[in-house]
Amino acid sequence: MSYFQNHFKEAQHISPSHHDLIKRIIKEIEQSIKGKRKIMYSDIINLIIRENYRGKMFNEIILWCNYKIKQGKYNVLIEHIKF
Repeated sequence: MSYFQNHFKEAQHISPSHHDLIKRIIKEIEQSIKGKRKIMYSDIINLIIRENYRGKMFNEIILWCNYKIKQGKYNVLIEHIKF
């Protein structure tokens, strides 16, 4: 299995170690959009890139968001992310 196939398979589910980071990112996004619309996976990717966040965990979150978008899921369902 290639490197990308392996990471794509891992991206199907976000690990519990990422939950605190995602929770923090979602709070930042909620403050900026102020309830005007639902949070989208692209919002998470854009915030990570705009704020120049770096590291393995951020890369994995971007990969996870891209996987969700490719599945046709655009809005983040916060209920499905176990906090």
